[in-house]
Amino acid sequence: MKNYYYIFVIFILFSCKKEEKNPLIGNWAVKEKLNDEYNDYENFGLNILNDSILEYKFGFYEDVPTIMKTLNFDRRKTDMKITALRFLGTKTKYKVKNSTLQFWDLADSIWIKYQIKTLNNNNLILEDKNQNKYDLVKDTIIYNDSTLYDAIIVDRDHIGLGLTGRNTTYINRNGTMYFKGLGFNTSEDDFITQLNSNIIKPIFEKFNEIDILKMKDNYRCTAPDSQNNSITFVKNGKIIKTIQDCTRRAPIDFYAAYNELSYLYQKVKNKIDYNFILDNRLHFPSFENSIVQHKIYNSEFFLLELELQKGKETTIPFETKYTLYFSYRNGNQGFLFSKIETDGRYYKFYYNDTTTKTIDIGYNFIEANPIISSERK
Repeated sequence: MKNYYYIFVIFILFSCKKEEKNPLIGNWAVKEKLNDEYNDYENFGLNILNDSILEYKFGFYEDVPTIMKTLNFDRRKTDMKITALRFLGTKTKYKVKNSTLQFWDLADSIWIKYQIKTLNNNNLILEDKNQNKYDLVKDTIIYNDSTLYDAIIVDRDHIGLGLTGRNTTYINRNGTMYFKGLGFNTSEDDFITQLNSNIIKPIFEKFNEIDILKMKDNYRCTAPDSQNNSITFVKNGKIIKTIQDCTRRAPIDFYAAYNELSYLYQKVKNKIDYNFILDNRLHFPSFENSIVQHKIYNSEFFLLELELQKGKETTIPFETKYTLYFSYRNGNQGFLFSKIETDGRYYKFYYNDTTTKTIDIGYNFIEANPIISSERK
């Protein structure tokens, strides 16, 4: 009987020891960078999953020499040699040695090292090799909503010059994906595909953990030539929320989620070529008349473009209420049309060869999406 008692005690002690939690495990985001030279657009975050794997939320990338076939601002074809970025993911191995957190850089094959200056249940302060300190706090808020939206659109643009990928991606919870390459990507092929749940589910799970309705509408640029992104959430074809993020000003978890989605095209194998009705980039779109100007983000405009793809050509006359204005950036070079007039439901294209075409999308896009005419925060 005593033997059984001793075995039971040993089992309990062993179990208690195994339940000791690694204090590093958790979702850590930067609170502030303590040095004076800190730029407020910099963002940093680590999601330490277990004793050996973490997520570096900014991600890892490698340069890929490629040929860009189309310029984002011009329909004409080109063969421009560029270096695009291939996304390698965020998960990597890590270890702690001599109070130093080290994780493996998937791109450069080196250990990235941070000295651990402070570590407790809610606070982690790291110092890099340049003696810059990062004050991280653990996110303990649990939020999960998979019913607010059923589709996400991510549009990535660039204000100035640069080799950052420019593209638009649409996915829904059923696995449908549209991709429109606009320049500086590893592939510029426009396509539609059907993704399986093993790919779609993890992407939506990351977004589901973010309370997007509490986020600002616009995280403004603080540096020139910055990556400008717009992310739209859609429910039953209607816009629920759009967030514009420039220079990674938005919370790092949100950036990590949409950043991974924008590189999803690099994983797709079964692509079906797709010809979009607007085969180039229309910058700064807006519905305008003599009284109002309803500016829309590029991701919202892509939703309209998908509706135009599904619309039917018609000869029904309509009263023009708005002109759909946009910027060509380099004039109208290479564009097939010069103007689009609409009442919200019917869209009349005026082509350069003096012909016209009217498309009926079946409903009034502006009235169905009051967010377009509302004041953005």
